[in-house]
Amino acid sequence: MTAGPAAWRAQAACRGTDPALFYDPHPAAVAAAKTVCASCPVRDACAAHAIAAGEEYGVWGGLAADERPAPQPQREPAPGPAPRISDDELYDLLIDADPDRAALDQLLDHRWLPTATAYKALERAVRLGVVERRGRALFPTRH
Repeated sequence: MTAGPAAWRAQAACRGTDPALFYDPHPAAVAAAKTVCASCPVRDACAAHAIAAGEEYGVWGGLAADERPAPQPQREPAPGPAPRISDDELYDLLIDADPDRAALDQLLDHRWLPTATAYKALERAVRLGVVERRGRALFPTRH
């Protein structure tokens, strides 16, 4: 429990204590760990870290895992711009494409895209099942 970059850890009452004490699920060990936490000057910061980090095990800030509230769910990032080529267009282009010719070449023959964008589109095509990996390259699937 003492590893990591958080500044509060240097002031923790558990510093130098065997970390196994804080991860032993036996009720006597949990009680002993909570006793160490009771006099800790950074108890609140420790508990806040455990909650924010989603620590699943151990006693942190005087709270056992089942006593800590669940971390707040992450907000979904705002959606980015629409893809430059739709899944339907990818599917239609690559379903009957030449399986012996690189998918990137065939995609770029059909539509100009920045290379990074084209690779992202091809990753979607892999999920669509119309492109497969062969070694390090991407090719239209063979039917």
